[in-house]
Amino acid sequence: MKKIASILLVVFLAVSSAYTQDQNPEHDEDQNNEQKKDKNFELTFSGEVKTGFFAEHERIGDIEPRNYNTMGNTDGDSGSDNSRLRLDIHAGYGNVGLQVRFQVEAGAGGAFNPAFNYAYAYGNLFKDQFTISAGILGNSPWSSGGPYIRQELETRESIIRNPNNGDITTFTSGLIGIRFEYKPNFYPKKYGRLNIGFVLNQTDGFPVKTPSEQTFVELLGETVLGISYQHDYFAASFAYRFDSEMDKFSGTKTNEGGRLTYRLEERALDKVAKGMQISLNGYYYGIGMEQFDQDIGSGEKIPMGGGEYFVNWLYWLWDHKNFIAKFDLGFTMYKDRFNQSFVPQLRQEYQILEILPAFYYKFLDNFLQVGLGLGLGIEFGSGNTFNDSLRILGVQGNKDLFYQYIFVEPQIRLNFNSGAYVALLYNFTHRYAHPNINIITAGEIMKPGDMSFRHWINLRAVYSF
Repeated sequence: MKKIASILLVVFLAVSSAYTQDQNPEHDEDQNNEQKKDKNFELTFSGEVKTGFFAEHERIGDIEPRNYNTMGNTDGDSGSDNSRLRLDIHAGYGNVGLQVRFQVEAGAGGAFNPAFNYAYAYGNLFKDQFTISAGILGNSPWSSGGPYIRQELETRESIIRNPNNGDITTFTSGLIGIRFEYKPNFYPKKYGRLNIGFVLNQTDGFPVKTPSEQTFVELLGETVLGISYQHDYFAASFAYRFDSEMDKFSGTKTNEGGRLTYRLEERALDKVAKGMQISLNGYYYGIGMEQFDQDIGSGEKIPMGGGEYFVNWLYWLWDHKNFIAKFDLGFTMYKDRFNQSFVPQLRQEYQILEILPAFYYKFLDNFLQVGLGLGLGIEFGSGNTFNDSLRILGVQGNKDLFYQYIFVEPQIRLNFNSGAYVALLYNFTHRYAHPNINIITAGEIMKPGDMSFRHWINLRAVYSF
């Protein structure tokens, strides 16, 4: 794979350079000025520093209360909950360039983990109508975007459970690959811009063959297809990743299935109500995943379904001169598989509806923001957390559950012109706790239906440049 990527990268850079030199000099004045501009060397840096202090107290049923304190920032709009330094670098000359995102993030045990989110070279051909990118891919033109879903199918997804409070965080890591984009410009810009293409890259699961053992045909089995359309009044993007026999789940040895992501947004409301926008995105994991049964130790086989989940979020935002009003609506459909990252382990099909309104008023020309966020999560379906099917764990479920969680979150925030802000948040969450495998193993049984009373404060500091 690396050899193929290296060869194609050298080829497209050479072709791009040759194409740039062989341009027809007989163009109009605007084209000549654009060509001169394209030949300039460009180097830009941007990034973000985020940190803070996080303190949490939680009582679940009759279990001893838990306290958790760390340096961290729980701003979901800007990534994970850890302190982080992120640096974006763009270097360009003519029709070629380099895009790099490098970050150093606090990891488990306080260790710092440096990583490249993406680092790839690109070349533009035929008046920027054709782009080839090669390296550790990211910054996809077909990603889902959004604060709750940030998916790029050119990456590998992993799920990590925080050992201190049980929260689940989804991480993505870049994969080595080659991306091809076609962006026709033979029609006027007022009709919008189309981007269609595909990606050849590494497997996104646990490979059963080394890269040197894979054939080119097998490599095609992990292809990503993408399409996006940008217009003054709306935008849409879709991407789909195929699944081959080249990777499987490490524990069950089953195929993980295909993945799909989409994003839809309107851009016309802003012309009527300044600062208003509606958008929708989603992520479908495990399409066509191989079915399997799980032996629970008693000789009985439990059908585990397909390990699919389909996450959808609708966002309404009104960033007015005097206030910020938000209404986020999420609907997720789950079909669980046996995986210790998903607790409880024997859940089947279920759905979650999440309603998250918020309102923040702006004072002193937006130097000060004060407001409140609310949250309501409702879980239902045949495999919901408190269904009688959980009797396998030796406890009785609760059929009368109305909501999974409810929270109240006041916030005070100071904004600075330099791209920095400091915010103080308090959160009270009442939720019904999931059975926790680790606690059960330790001899303390957290029963389904036990109430969790969770309090946390987070002092956040963010600087963007």
